Amino acid sequence: MSVANTHSLSAAVLMAALCAATGARPAGAQGLGDVTAITGPQYVNYKIGASGAEKTVTQLSIPLAVILPISSWLTADVSTSWADSRVSENGVVASKISGLTDTQARLNASLFGGRAVLTIGGNIPTGMYKVPDGQQAAAGQIGSSFLLYPVSSMGSGGALTSGLALAWSLGEWNVGLGGSYRYSQPFDAYEVQTSVLRFEPGAEARMRFGIDRAIGDGRLSISGTRSSFGDDKADSTTFASGPRTIGQVGLYMPTSFGDITITAWDLYRGEGQQIGAVSPWENIASGSIAVGFNMGGVYVQPNADARAWMRAGEKAGFVGSGGVRMRWSMGPLSLNPSLTYSVGNVYPIGSTTSIDVSGFRGLFLVRLR
Repeated sequence: MSVANTHSLSAAVLMAALCAATGARPAGAQGLGDVTAITGPQYVNYKIGASGAEKTVTQLSIPLAVILPISSWLTADVSTSWADSRVSENGVVASKISGLTDTQARLNASLFGGRAVLTIGGNIPTGMYKVPDGQQAAAGQIGSSFLLYPVSSMGSGGALTSGLALAWSLGEWNVGLGGSYRYSQPFDAYEVQTSVLRFEPGAEARMRFGIDRAIGDGRLSISGTRSSFGDDKADSTTFASGPRTIGQVGLYMPTSFGDITITAWDLYRGEGQQIGAVSPWENIASGSIAVGFNMGGVYVQPNADARAWMRAGEKAGFVGSGGVRMRWSMGPLSLNPSLTYSVGNVYPIGSTTSIDVSGFRGLFLVRLR
């Protein structure tokens, strides 16, 4: 697992939902009654390999995010997670790690009538550090960019991030452009016997571009993100994370039989430098379709997706998933449970023989507002 440049997926999803909730706030006096809180306990279970040589990786994560509108143009938000990750071999737990992850805190200032947003944030190192030998297998497994565990890193050190996003209209299109810079502090990452591995993450620069427009009663959105990283250092060794490019497209279209949502994304990570070796380029492509409809006061959304992984031009994995999401309100609560089952395979580095993968994930997202 690469210790640097990993993020909590659950926290990212929660913060996106919180930003959407904040955008709906009217201007005026703000106070504790305007606080929004979101949590989303999630359980993931993947079985890798055939019976008799089976490895199971599980994770239970409980994220929490809170946002407070300070004024009509300034908001603050805080998010963190608790996670328990385990690796079992033939039914016996071989490695586990659990505890609080890092905490992210941000201030967001909306400027020029909402046409610009200035963000200043920090990563507070409240997570797990100096991971001992017995926990390193579990810590490494959750860092997979392909299987997408909710929490991919228990701690990534103190960091400061600043960013600016701009938005304007261009005919029927809405256009957005943003950039951010993240500086991370060194930290003690692993403890091997009596030695401690000191890790210094490289700085990250990120640019994002997005456009969207109405199409009939629906909407089309397209975006792209480019991230570049400075060299990482582990004690006296220097290595590099390859640059990453993510492209995303989404189409929402209401119809007489339900709301159709089609999404696709592609993640390309360029060639980098591992400790003592070249890190090959990787590409992960994913596409999904969902149909949502109301049923007795409950919004039901069956969905399916497929994800393919390539490594240096060779097949590295494929996973297909199917599931259902639901949404309903109960007083001040918005309840959003989902369940997904996945099946596929992965290819170890240098092997043309695949290993079976199957698993499921359950999420129960709750928003209090």
